[in-house]
Amino acid sequence: MGNMGRTRVFALLLTLVSTCYAQFTFAPIDVPGAVATVARGINNSGEVAGFYQTVACSNYDRNVPSCTTKGFKLVNGAYLKLMVPNSTATAIMGVNDLGDLVGFYTKADGTRHGFIWYHQNIVKTIDYPGLSAPYFTVPTGINKAGTVVGGIWSISTTGTFSSSGWVWVNGTFSDMNPGGTTNGTCCQSVNGISNNGIIVGQVFLADFWQAWLKQATDEDFWKYQSGDSFAEALDQNTDVAGYSSIGGGWFAQHIEAKEGKGDSEGTLNFVVVNYPNSQSTTPFGMNDSRYVAGTYVDSSGRQHGFVAKPTF
Repeated sequence: MGNMGRTRVFALLLTLVSTCYAQFTFAPIDVPGAVATVARGINNSGEVAGFYQTVACSNYDRNVPSCTTKGFKLVNGAYLKLMVPNSTATAIMGVNDLGDLVGFYTKADGTRHGFIWYHQNIVKTIDYPGLSAPYFTVPTGINKAGTVVGGIWSISTTGTFSSSGWVWVNGTFSDMNPGGTTNGTCCQSVNGISNNGIIVGQVFLADFWQAWLKQATDEDFWKYQSGDSFAEALDQNTDVAGYSSIGGGWFAQHIEAKEGKGDSEGTLNFVVVNYPNSQSTTPFGMNDSRYVAGTYVDSSGRQHGFVAKPTF
């Protein structure tokens, strides 16, 4: 995997199946031969990365998959299928402007490990110290400076769950749990990081999953349509993309511009991000041009990736 040429996102969007829906136009992403595709990240060159399945799985999780998956990167309209060497499963969760990838892989012994796949084709394993099954390290994002974010996750019979967030810089992990860990507040994960170091994620707070954004010492929390809400990606202007258990996919404009106005649903500017005629839509990645990458489930129950181009 070497340096790739600059992707023309407009070329991808020539395959549009819809015109405009909720201020975005959408293009599907389907890895050839896949039964399910999830787009997890998009960089400023328009390269898209994620994972896919070739065999259907009954316990599939759209966030942190517990099924057997394979990684992909979409560059200039061509799909590169990627597996961490000697892994039985690879899930790519994020991509930066250099083309570096992050995610986690499964070994033959069933253990799961985080990784950075540098654009020079060097794979580095990164594991939060002291973890043992069922807990494992899940990197979810990487910025141009090489700072990686993610969470400690575990697998149960009902899915996969976050227990704590972290930031990794030059080989060192630091805990990152906005909202604290007292009075029932828990289960953070850091899901995205911008090139200027702002981070977003999720936390169980006041009996709800809430989206959060942290810039330096400032922390902001919110829900979309009063449902469980998850912030997945952001750009340098603190535009944030995520999803809710009630309203589906959403895009919130300039979270920090609303500082001092309550940071509530009523004061934030939300745009719906729902793929036309889909059962559900989940944004996972975004670049500085507000292009959003994610996954949707069609009317027949099949899962696809997508890129959404803003029209605002």
